[in-house]
Amino acid sequence: MVYQFDKTLDHRKNGSYRWRQPEGREDVIGMGTADMDYASPPCLKDAVKQVWEENTFNYRGISPEYTRAVIGWYQRTYGLALEKAWLTSAPGTIGAIRIALELYSERGDYVLLQAPYFSPLKRAIEGAGCRALLNPMVLRDGRFELDLEEFERQVRTYRPSIFLMVNPQNPTGRVFARAELERMTEICHENHVVIISDEVHSLITFGGSRHIPVLDVSQKARDISVQVMSVSKGFNMMGLPHAIVAIANRDMKARWDTAAASYSFSYAYNAYTMAAVTAIMSGRAEDWLREVTAYLKENRDLFISGLREKRLPLTPYAPEAGFLLWADCRASGLDPERLEEEFLNRAGISLNNGLEHGELGRGFIRLNFAVTRENLSMALERIDRMFKS
Repeated sequence: MVYQFDKTLDHRKNGSYRWRQPEGREDVIGMGTADMDYASPPCLKDAVKQVWEENTFNYRGISPEYTRAVIGWYQRTYGLALEKAWLTSAPGTIGAIRIALELYSERGDYVLLQAPYFSPLKRAIEGAGCRALLNPMVLRDGRFELDLEEFERQVRTYRPSIFLMVNPQNPTGRVFARAELERMTEICHENHVVIISDEVHSLITFGGSRHIPVLDVSQKARDISVQVMSVSKGFNMMGLPHAIVAIANRDMKARWDTAAASYSFSYAYNAYTMAAVTAIMSGRAEDWLREVTAYLKENRDLFISGLREKRLPLTPYAPEAGFLLWADCRASGLDPERLEEEFLNRAGISLNNGLEHGELGRGFIRLNFAVTRENLSMALERIDRMFKS
């Protein structure tokens, strides 16, 4: 292995949101928010350093190099031929989604969202004056599945203006298969429902799971979809927020461009972010991504096998993508309202209560395993002691 993931900065000291320590403590392991503890690829540092050395922070637009890098990356990674006219950018994924929600819906409209859900997306729906219509995922044979019959019934009954799709799904880590995507886009196309596809967890996938961008599903999908993606999760550059927005429908793209102009997105780009994204998507970090994916897969498998071997009252569901573990604690006897506090106070681990992801998360936790192997082992031992005590 060329890159080092077993040693990191002391994130308790650098302002990390995930590693914030409660007053009077310095021993809490941060396993909540979805970022990684590892140093980013060297090419990112080199790209940012070059901008810093210029020491000239004027208005900068999208460079030809950036556009070529994005188009080339999609072609190499998915065989998807993005067109330059489809592309635009925004300072962050949630912000891009929020703009799209308001742009392609009317106040009071329903927006369909699979549950359990990522709570900032529900807030974005409500912030746009819309109502979240939840499509529950179903647990079958140890895997969270889409309920496509219920999906179609809800679309036909409630007539949502938008389906906000999260693929890979957060918090369950499901990667949707082509057949699932084809059926959902077919239903949406038939019923004049716009798809906003949040694909921020798509870079890290495990085993035979393969992410399929919504614009690669079909022509019908391209007619109705807004594809929102970021390299931030996969390359640990959450502090350089950025969203790549791709819209193939000419009229929908024109509406986006008009709306985005009022935010000055067309000329006020962050020079550091654009340089970093260009370096990554030009292919200079592919070895790093392969190695971090392998490291995370081993983390995932070690943690899940450890929970099972110790016969702990937790049922983990292995994610097919990303680095977030969704685990069922309902057999533990712990108060579902206080899971976050229980793990913090009794095990010294900060994580997310499943209730942050809606009522279908009651009794669940979401845990970030993008930590060092040492911290992962320590967390497992603490959880073991927590239940045996």
